[in-house]
Amino acid sequence: MSKIIAVSSKTIRGLTTPQLLKGGLYLTWATSVLLLLSIISGVQAQRQGIKTVGQDSTPSIVTAQRLKDGLAGMDANVANELLVPTGQNQQAVKDYEERYLRVTERLVAAAENITFGDKERKPIETMQLGLGNYIAKIQQARDSHARGDTNAMLAAYRAAAEIIDKTLLPTADELDKVNLQALEDTYAEKQVATRKSIFSIFLIGLALIVVLVGLQMFLSQRMRRTFNPLLLIATAIAIAFLNYTAGALLAASQHLRVAKEDAFTSMHVLRQARALAYIANAAESRYLLDPAFATNHEQAFFNNVSKIAQLSNGQTFESVIEAYKSQGKKVDGFTGYLADELNNITFAGEKEATLANLSSLGTYIAIDQQIRQLEKSGKHQEAIALGIGNKPGQSDWAFEQFKTTNQKSFDINQAAFDKAIQQGFHDVDGFEMTTSVAVSAIALLSLFGLMPRIKEYSF
Repeated sequence: MSKIIAVSSKTIRGLTTPQLLKGGLYLTWATSVLLLLSIISGVQAQRQGIKTVGQDSTPSIVTAQRLKDGLAGMDANVANELLVPTGQNQQAVKDYEERYLRVTERLVAAAENITFGDKERKPIETMQLGLGNYIAKIQQARDSHARGDTNAMLAAYRAAAEIIDKTLLPTADELDKVNLQALEDTYAEKQVATRKSIFSIFLIGLALIVVLVGLQMFLSQRMRRTFNPLLLIATAIAIAFLNYTAGALLAASQHLRVAKEDAFTSMHVLRQARALAYIANAAESRYLLDPAFATNHEQAFFNNVSKIAQLSNGQTFESVIEAYKSQGKKVDGFTGYLADELNNITFAGEKEATLANLSSLGTYIAIDQQIRQLEKSGKHQEAIALGIGNKPGQSDWAFEQFKTTNQKSFDINQAAFDKAIQQGFHDVDGFEMTTSVAVSAIALLSLFGLMPRIKEYSF
């Protein structure tokens, strides 16, 4: 700048002062337009990322998990119903109908929130067809049970269980994976895009500020007026708005991170744990209902429980809980979905709720061991009573305790997720209009600040 100013007061490298000022004005406008486009592009990308995570993928993922536990819940309740003579377990019948209603509602919700085309549509259609076939087989099992035909009842129930195990539950997992992959891809893409946008906006904004400051210095050297007030205001707006834009995009990115990494990660593992608990609960009832395959059902129970929470040698649920309370960090040797959740504690009350969930799981597993001991010692009716009982100390009571504590931890994360998504949208709300106004103000102030000087030097 000093070299330019050192040249003749009338011309610089063949350009007159008015030409230089006009060039500076045009450069200001061009840079302003680039800044406008860069900010709008960055804001829209951030808003799309928040929408995908908060409104498209996450609701579909949670719905898929709820479909999974709803289907497993139907299966567990009908198995409990078939364990005793027809009409003697009306609670199981009621719970089956309630689970069926929830499944149909969630299928409708999933269909209404299709975002990724056939990748979602086909699993939903498969579940709709499979559910109809499952219900038909269950009715056959009920009819045979009412007639006292145990062999026919078991044949029909096994066919229904095969539909659950090989079609419905895997398809619910497929629906979950489609949306989970979309969420992961979008989140990673938008986080990178946000960093690039902020860098681009910073460079263009800095270029605009340099142009404005350069014009101010040029005028202060050429004229007796030390400062051009309108250019000063334009420069102040540029600096303030650049800072505001970067802060808003960073805040939106942070809120998206909280929603995805802190809240959603916990929501997902908690729903996975809940769905597997439903499947394990069904396996427990199958163990009592179908002795010919009792070993298979017993192994299925333990396989699913181990995915929820797996203790290492010498550990107990009580010792793990105490370790988390005292250490407040990862407990070596303890794995599973609840371990993943306890290692991702972020929000107030979340740790206490999750430890209560772990404790209730321990209670449920202890009662399951009693059921198996009774069954293996020939006390079949006592095992059934303990397995389908809803009183404190019985299996279905313990399972309800697990569901309640799991839901409490989930609700804490859901509330944090919703808040973070809402704040993320708020961070970029109306940004296109604000940006247009700010950039227009910079352009107009530059015009009105330079035009009198251009006219002055044109004579």
